[in-house]
Amino acid sequence: MEKHFTATGIVLNDAHQVLMIRHKKLGVWLPPGGHVEENELPDEAVLREVLEETGIQARILPNAEEPALSDAAATPLHNPRYVLLEDIGQTGTHFHIDLVYFCRAVSGHEHLNTRETEGLCWMDEAALAACETYHNCRHIILKAIALSRAGALEG
Repeated sequence: MEKHFTATGIVLNDAHQVLMIRHKKLGVWLPPGGHVEENELPDEAVLREVLEETGIQARILPNAEEPALSDAAATPLHNPRYVLLEDIGQTGTHFHIDLVYFCRAVSGHEHLNTRETEGLCWMDEAALAACETYHNCRHIILKAIALSRAGALEG
């Protein structure tokens, strides 16, 4: 049984739209993300994957429950909004432990990574409802959009 840590970025813009890619291998629309590399922090992985897959630089939006520590020997990392165990291929043999972060686009221009993706776009709620994606992705993204519209994500 394989288990890999992955990091996913729910990237929002100022219009409360989410950045989505059409994954070549899976054939569905997903938020950008990928494997956490050896010796890489999840915080670094999510921002690297967003940039590699989309050309967009993002920042992680802090989770309200993140601790404020003043210990020089311990640096707090961003708490993911969700931690999911995903059964890849639904075979019970390959799992991703997916750390899902809410992020804000800060700069860059959309650039399609044709090695891994075959589509890239910003989606609102209506577009998300019409696209082919996984139920858990749609649920989490709609929660992020609702929090963004309510002004509850900035920190």
